[in-house]
Amino acid sequence: MAKRRRRPSKSNRRGMVAIAAVVMVLLIGLLAQSQKLSTQNEQYAAQKSELEQQIKDEEMRAEEIENLKDYVNSTEYIEKIARDKLGLVYEDEILFKAEG
Repeated sequence: MAKRRRRPSKSNRRGMVAIAAVVMVLLIGLLAQSQKLSTQNEQYAAQKSELEQQIKDEEMRAEEIENLKDYVNSTEYIEKIARDKLGLVYEDEILFKAEG
């Protein structure tokens, strides 16, 4: 006996077309979300590099502050302030002032 080939019914074709349409809609949505995530990833990468630069700047600033702190605590700075602001001198030091 020969087997008969069955022709797909119209409702079966409609179902397959509907499934294909749903898959296409999902694929388009997935592509749109992928593009959105890619753009967002680029923005985050730019923000990350900017923040890394700010960290480097702040580390340099902290180092400058530490150096200034060491200088302010030195005797050299204390003597300079005593001479400039307070006009103090050592006991055996001679000052010459211009006549004016």
